[in-house]
Amino acid sequence: MERTVAHLNTLKDRHPGDLWARMHISSLEYAAGDMTRKGRKKDKARVSELLQGLAFSGDSDVEEDNKLEAHHAQKKLKMSNVPEKNWAKRDIKPSFPSWSALDSGLLNLKSEKLNPVELFELFFDDEIFNMIVNETNNYASQKNVNLEVTVQEIRCVFGILLLSGFVRRPRRGMYWEISDADQNLVRDAIRRDRFELIFSYLHFADNSHLDQKDKFTKLRPLIKQMNRNFLLYAPLEEYYYFDKTMCECFDSDQFLNGKPIRIGYKIWCGTTTQGYLVWFEPYQEESTVMVDKDLDLGLGGNLVMHFADVLLERGQYPYHLCFDSFFTSVKLVSALKKKGVRATGTIRENRTEKCPLMNAEHMRKMKKGYFDFRVEENEEIILCRWHGDDIISLCSNAVGIEPASELSCSADEDDIHQIAQPSIVKLYDECREGVAKMDQVISKYRVRIRSKKWYSILVSYIIDVAMNNAWQLHRACNAGTSLGLLDFRRYVAHFYLEHNANLSD
Repeated sequence: MERTVAHLNTLKDRHPGDLWARMHISSLEYAAGDMTRKGRKKDKARVSELLQGLAFSGDSDVEEDNKLEAHHAQKKLKMSNVPEKNWAKRDIKPSFPSWSALDSGLLNLKSEKLNPVELFELFFDDEIFNMIVNETNNYASQKNVNLEVTVQEIRCVFGILLLSGFVRRPRRGMYWEISDADQNLVRDAIRRDRFELIFSYLHFADNSHLDQKDKFTKLRPLIKQMNRNFLLYAPLEEYYYFDKTMCECFDSDQFLNGKPIRIGYKIWCGTTTQGYLVWFEPYQEESTVMVDKDLDLGLGGNLVMHFADVLLERGQYPYHLCFDSFFTSVKLVSALKKKGVRATGTIRENRTEKCPLMNAEHMRKMKKGYFDFRVEENEEIILCRWHGDDIISLCSNAVGIEPASELSCSADEDDIHQIAQPSIVKLYDECREGVAKMDQVISKYRVRIRSKKWYSILVSYIIDVAMNNAWQLHRACNAGTSLGLLDFRRYVAHFYLEHNANLSD
């Protein structure tokens, strides 16, 4: 080893320009501690690497220069392929057709006059209940347990889970202890030990056919089926909002600021403006969402494009998607326009493609209601910056400044005045509450019973989302005579417990 180091030092003197090599060659007398066998192996490998690097040091500078020149040439070529943005101070001239779609699906639901249970089972249908029964029995048999659960018992379990949203107990065993109307329903429907056994083996996928790249593979069959049913019965509307939300779980390391629930599983979701969930996907580092890689839209852009494809499965209508600054870019809005989908969203400063809008700091000195805007001439996309309660920047391919409206604004209790609000700002404000409305409904009567399985919290979330969607359809079909959320949920829970009770037990 000492002779090798001496040889390296000789090479070092011959090549004084190799600073990297000089930094890594030193005498063994400076080594800290005794050299172990493992350390000697590492040193030999390092020495070989240094020798190889020094052997070709004469060409290294030339190679680096060539690589650098090739990189710059490739970068220039890539930049030349991207057309330069041409911004003009005018309003947008959208070329989308007007919305004229008729929601025949909702008209059919109105004519059928479905009760709350039938609406809930539009989503948790017989196919899903049978899948749960089969996978639960299969999982129990793998654990050498002869469970033989039935669809009737699974519906009883669901009844108790729904009941826990509005009848809360410190321990779930108390649902069989205290004697009142709801507890009598639970005790008459299923024994406590039987419920605990079924709940502990509740399963949704075959463990022998799991996709190891998918973090939520144990729930993937349920997620796919629910997304299919959510889309099938979703109200056909013009406006949709795409955002992220949280499923509360304190064992998770995911955090989302600015939401009522900040710790849990992050979920991407697309909703109607009233809060009906059309599509959802739990967040994971290796996203399972597949889109065109050539677009290079990033994670947020890919998710929005996928949601647009989901909506277009129902028909080639001019949908209008709204989303926040996490997703928005000029490239995304342009890509959606090519699909025939309208889009509006807030946009970050570093994604404005050098649009010459008034600086945000300068705009803060202007009066409230002041706005600046530009249109990209080649792609007909507008960027607008508006001074309201704060400075907000928006991007759209379908809505611009006119018609501007008047908005009441108060600096204090006595000083109320009108300020101008561009059409693009007004539309975004009206659409962005979709996910928040869904979260508000779910938070009122959330399933409270949990199992030890990590995905139990997500199963409860899916049940609550299905209940939200069923109630949204109930309100749309029974305007003026609809049940409140509590009465609607109680109806389903009581029906499952009363009509699926094991009377022979």
